[in-house]
Amino acid sequence: LANPVLIGAMTVLIIMVAVFLAYNANEGLPFVPTRELKVNFANGADIGPGDEVREGGFRIGLVSTQKPIELPSGQIGAQFTLKLNKANGSIPVDSTATIRPRSVLGLKFVDIHVGQSKHVFADGGTMPIGQTSVPVQFEDIFSTFNAPTRKAIQNNLVGFGNTLAARGSDLNDTIATLPALFGHLQPVMTYLSAPNTELTRFLGSLEG
Repeated sequence: LANPVLIGAMTVLIIMVAVFLAYNANEGLPFVPTRELKVNFANGADIGPGDEVREGGFRIGLVSTQKPIELPSGQIGAQFTLKLNKANGSIPVDSTATIRPRSVLGLKFVDIHVGQSKHVFADGGTMPIGQTSVPVQFEDIFSTFNAPTRKAIQNNLVGFGNTLAARGSDLNDTIATLPALFGHLQPVMTYLSAPNTELTRFLGSLEG
């Protein structure tokens, strides 16, 4: 019969290894060789340690750390340290990087577009900000609808609704007469815009 103490010890060991791997999952699997690449962005765009790095839709690594840096323009940007799989870690020096959304829930990843150069970034090298981009993010779009904007939209909906309420037939009659109106509008506007009408001088005198 198997020794219960040995079975218990093996079970505890397996659980400890599983917990260790799960705890360090965001930093990559231990003892797996990687290459390091630093990438400078104009802003962090809510990217954090553990977020994926992809190339052509396939995961090739993850973001290890993030820190603020001062850009040549004097503004504050963000530098990500990427841990890339050894097999995919040789990135040509003319490659580019973009921050893209994984879903509307706010998850994002760093998308690497591999260049054609025969020279690659050294292990621990830095991709300059000129080769990176941060497109408009979902949160930027949502932030435009702040409280004053939402209130104004509500007022517009109420105003337009009250204006058009119970006026369906009048609106249909107006739409039906528009072609005839626009047919005569062009010669009238041409005449009014002619210099000899001095319409501009007339309108200017009204302001006084």
